[in-house]
Amino acid sequence: MSKSDVTVRVSRRTLLKATGALAGTAALGGLHRQSAFAQDQVTISIWGNHPEWKDPMQGILDAFEAANPGITVELTEVPGPDYNAKLQTSLAGGQASDVLGLGDGQIIGQYHQAGEYPCIDLTGKYDPSQLTDTARLQIESDGMVFGTPLAAYTVGLAINNTNFTKAGATPPRTWDELKATCEKLKAAGVTPMAIGAKDGVHPFFMYIGFASSVLGPDGVQGLRTGERKVTDADVVPAAQMLLDLQPYYQAGFQATDYITAKSLVANGVVGMMVAGTADFTGFKQVNPNSDLSFIAWPGPEAGKKATNTGMELLYTVSKTSSAEKQAAATTFVSWLATKEAQQLVANSIALPINKEVTEVTDPIKTQTVAEAQGGDTTVWYSLPETGDTFNQITNIQGGLWTGDLTAQQFAEQVQSVIKPSAA
Repeated sequence: MSKSDVTVRVSRRTLLKATGALAGTAALGGLHRQSAFAQDQVTISIWGNHPEWKDPMQGILDAFEAANPGITVELTEVPGPDYNAKLQTSLAGGQASDVLGLGDGQIIGQYHQAGEYPCIDLTGKYDPSQLTDTARLQIESDGMVFGTPLAAYTVGLAINNTNFTKAGATPPRTWDELKATCEKLKAAGVTPMAIGAKDGVHPFFMYIGFASSVLGPDGVQGLRTGERKVTDADVVPAAQMLLDLQPYYQAGFQATDYITAKSLVANGVVGMMVAGTADFTGFKQVNPNSDLSFIAWPGPEAGKKATNTGMELLYTVSKTSSAEKQAAATTFVSWLATKEAQQLVANSIALPINKEVTEVTDPIKTQTVAEAQGGDTTVWYSLPETGDTFNQITNIQGGLWTGDLTAQQFAEQVQSVIKPSAA
């Protein structure tokens, strides 16, 4: 995985393939066109954390520029594991992007608790009621509105259908079925499951997926209020599942990063991998011919399942940008929340956060929506009470693989950073 940023100059695409393209996209965000930009050109910067989205993001930004011809947007894509470090360094130095992409949960968690925000209040500058409730939870705080998420994502299991057919396997719905499926894949000469443990992202999502399948939406809410704990006797087996599946991970999984693990499932090396909605864009870029599907996390017994839904970058307006750039960035953020913009997002990247966008033609997204019914919970790092579990799990997960931590000890360390609140 390259540590270097991939910088993309977002151009006019020769005036978006001339007049026809302009006419086709001029309606997008038309209500947000500001006459101040008709006179003077202004260039604003925006960062993303998915280099594999470079082309679809560029298409979305081209549509915005066509609707707002006085504004040019420069996109820099940063590999996901490197993004937060770059963000924090830039914020400390006052050099953040004009359209500021904050992490899921940071506004209602980190910045709310600190009482100071790195972005400006956009209350009254666009209508947040068009957003889904889950999206609004992440961008409203202290009576203020700070922006809009780019998209939503839902995490479960990616299935390589070709390998499942080869092994005569069917998608598992319980933990016992999952283990049996791994055995079938292994017997057919297929590595059952990919996991990128190097940067900790996959172990985190696997654990909260298994734990959420025990707890259900009400139980995850119980973690927030203190009525439930991950050290409860019925939840500890979620950590044990990580250990039980260890014989089925690819060789060298502890040194495998997130990006490399994704290529394994796309190229048919493995049968399954933890994956979110947006990962499927990356899978297809690695191997356009890959035959994939999505299922929820199997549960401890029949009828129980779980998915975890969170938000992609929360796009806000940097408070350190000039007034001119803040005005242009505000135009972009308000446009990004519209039905028209979110339809583009839904068609090319991930799940929409505008509640009026209901038609998704991509089969994986359709599967995701269906699989999430009845067992979907919020990604744990998006919530103030469980927000610290990401860093904790990524830091301690190595102890599971070396035998330094039992499932019980792992659960105890995770529970130690959960801060229940009565809210």
